[in-house]
Amino acid sequence: MAKKLLTVGILNVLMVYVVVMLIGCAGGISIVPLSIKIQNADRKVEAAGMIAISNDLEPEKRRELLADKRTLYDDAIALYTECAVTDKYNQRAHFRIAQIYKSPYHEVKLILSDSTNKKGLSEFPARTSDELWDLSVEHYQTAVDLAPTGYLGSRSKGSISDIRKSRNQIQESLRVYRNQLSGDDDRAKQTQDAAAQALYDIGESYMKLGNYREAIDSYEKLAAEFPDHELAPRSQFKVGNVYFYKLYDYSNKGGWGAFVKVAQNYEGSFESKQAETLLKKSAHTLTGIKQDQDDINKYTNKKAMAMRKMGRYVTPDKLYQMGFRDRIVQNYQNIAAGWQKMENFPNSVFCYKELAYNLRGNAFAVSDALYQIGRLYQLDGQLENAISGYETLFDRAPQSIWRDECVYQQAVCYRGIREFELAYEGFKTYMSLAGSHSIEKLRYYREADQQVRQMEQDQDEDGFMFYQEQEDGTSDRDPDDNPDTKKESEPQA
Repeated sequence: MAKKLLTVGILNVLMVYVVVMLIGCAGGISIVPLSIKIQNADRKVEAAGMIAISNDLEPEKRRELLADKRTLYDDAIALYTECAVTDKYNQRAHFRIAQIYKSPYHEVKLILSDSTNKKGLSEFPARTSDELWDLSVEHYQTAVDLAPTGYLGSRSKGSISDIRKSRNQIQESLRVYRNQLSGDDDRAKQTQDAAAQALYDIGESYMKLGNYREAIDSYEKLAAEFPDHELAPRSQFKVGNVYFYKLYDYSNKGGWGAFVKVAQNYEGSFESKQAETLLKKSAHTLTGIKQDQDDINKYTNKKAMAMRKMGRYVTPDKLYQMGFRDRIVQNYQNIAAGWQKMENFPNSVFCYKELAYNLRGNAFAVSDALYQIGRLYQLDGQLENAISGYETLFDRAPQSIWRDECVYQQAVCYRGIREFELAYEGFKTYMSLAGSHSIEKLRYYREADQQVRQMEQDQDEDGFMFYQEQEDGTSDRDPDDNPDTKKESEPQA
């Protein structure tokens, strides 16, 4: 149901890459600034994430899409590697590379590794999961070494720990699974029960690693080999969840079929009732999305879209038929809301970007779209992208009714990435918006006031406020541990 929108969305983002990368290149020498290169790398990762590969597709089509996806990841890694030579982008680049190797790269590794002899796929060498995890840890460790107490350093430490724990859990659980005994005696049944639990634990470990297809394999193996085990319906339900909410595959051979199996094979179970309810709601949502997509296609300039697909820039007024803009805007808003219900944030963000950049006639729709882009990134845990999204609203729609909300939420995001000084200034700015009016008009005034009061504390009375101590990684309870003493103790260059 989502194929048409996905295709258009991917081509839209890819078109942006082509245009950006052509700017500033002459004589084979790239003069593209590193700030643009790292943005291009981020966009390539985002574009790769939007390529949903349905199990209903023919094998050749799946391999073609996987090749496109892996090319985007490889190109992104190459760009991040270029950006890693500078102090400004070094840590961020290594962190992003580590993220790719930890999770999304495993999907293209699994299927393409069996297809390297296929035409056009020989440039993709097979890589094992262990090789990718080792590469991920290597880049995470580099990020830690560069700034261990910062936001990315702290996240990198956590990711290294997760990878090591999950790998150990997978190996231990595989040992338990392989040691099961056949037969109906008590000892054999105990080992079989342990084997079922082991498969479930393997699936959970792969989920923590973000290796979703391996997780599906483990859950499905449990349901197939131990259909009467209490974990079987839960495992089958998790298969549907992974397809729906991680891989965005709603096909009969993907998430839809997985949930149907739960309803049919485990009738009367808690999971069966959940699956039936979810299927009904999803059918309504996906049908609505499909209807709005079809409506948009009726008023889309086919020639302009074809040019866009070839990577050529098309002005917004050429893309959609005049006189139907308001209708198309409503269609995109409906589709974006539908994808939010399905927790498909990449497609929802794409729809709002289309509203913000290609359907700019309706000022309210544009400002709402810009707000939603920031909010969705924040909900998805992409705090840096959320900050950028809110900043775009300030630049393009400073009079938006969402301005005050964005000021507060941007401060929350800054706090989340440990940029405490910017968070402090953001909360203060939000409070100042009350002006002479009642503070009741500001939804989060009390929360912001509480944050500011906490950040302004100086418990050890060393002259540095709490947020300043946080910013430098020093203690607000020890007067001898503050930003000045830390600077003095650091080795001179």
